[in-house]
Amino acid sequence: MDVTRISRHVVIYTPSIDEVERLFDVCRRELGSQASLDVVRRVMSANPSTFSAFARRDKYDCANPRAEGFIAWLPLTSEGRKALLGGQFDGANPSPNYIAAQHEKPAALYVWAIYAPGRLAGGVALAFQQMSTPLYSDVDLLAWGPTAAGRRLIDTVGFEPLDADEAGQRGFHIYRRSPQDTVRPAYDTYPSTTEANTVTVVRSLDDLTKVMAIRSVAFLAEQACPLEEEFDGNDLSSTHLLGYVGDEPAASLRIRCFADFAKVERLAVRPEYRNSRMAFVIVRAAHELCRKKGYVKVYGHAQKRLMPFWRRAGARTFDGGQDFAFSDHEYTEMLAELPRDPDAIAVGADPLVIIRPEGRWHLPGVLDRSSVRPATNPTGGERSRRR
Repeated sequence: MDVTRISRHVVIYTPSIDEVERLFDVCRRELGSQASLDVVRRVMSANPSTFSAFARRDKYDCANPRAEGFIAWLPLTSEGRKALLGGQFDGANPSPNYIAAQHEKPAALYVWAIYAPGRLAGGVALAFQQMSTPLYSDVDLLAWGPTAAGRRLIDTVGFEPLDADEAGQRGFHIYRRSPQDTVRPAYDTYPSTTEANTVTVVRSLDDLTKVMAIRSVAFLAEQACPLEEEFDGNDLSSTHLLGYVGDEPAASLRIRCFADFAKVERLAVRPEYRNSRMAFVIVRAAHELCRKKGYVKVYGHAQKRLMPFWRRAGARTFDGGQDFAFSDHEYTEMLAELPRDPDAIAVGADPLVIIRPEGRWHLPGVLDRSSVRPATNPTGGERSRRR
């Protein structure tokens, strides 16, 4: 979240116990909380850092603060983290042995409760910023969203589901801040500090210019392909991949999607990088992206001299496939049959995942972040009055 922008509208502060009790009564029914006020007082007395209050900036009076929302954290000991994920943690009455003291470094930070209606949801980002002090900066955050709104909020700010190997109970989410070996899909590995050959999906005119430069070297200059045949009118309706060796654009590839197959085409690698594995890396990335979109058949036209490469890359000739020629070269139809991706994007997936940027379905996008704002339909009322 853009904390600078959000801070213009929301303030965050440590509330008094009276304010916590008032808010607790207001939101208890909405949150479905079973914790008693005595428990809240005990937790807050043991570690005052566990509660942060939100208020709209234009209504905040430091002499008479009135909280409109809050977030409650539980800094967990190692035993507390284990109990939480193993199902032995009583959220309504957490054991004092599971809660770290204010001066102790916790093993995890558990988001105990969030009440942040409307624009106050921006206060969650400010609270995360406060949880970046040296004591907490590399501590993972854990959350469990019992309501649809809660799950949407924690997904929006960057939490991801915990798998069964990490949590004994379903429904827990984690925001990782401890060092991790992040696994990214093959089509979204650039930039990287560990891999030499990386790939990204083209999402900007600057990246598309790099693609055109690479193809101009490979096809216009080396193969004497006429410009109007190389840039054939399909570039603005396709997905392009851009391959890098280090930070240098080295290869490109184009994907076009049809009813029950995807077509991989226009693979180009700069001459100085043809002894690397860049060509295989970018084709593998293309296959993985096609699988993510639900395709199990990837079709292509291979120049006859390059058929051994495409066979090594997983393609084959097929019954009924044709040999033909265009743009002064001989080609053969080839087909790669891929295993179905069980997590392929389809109707029924999270609608916010479907509208994320191409190839970034694994990361929350700008529209995810906008979803925490309430719907105001700013032009609807005016249009209605004009009719």
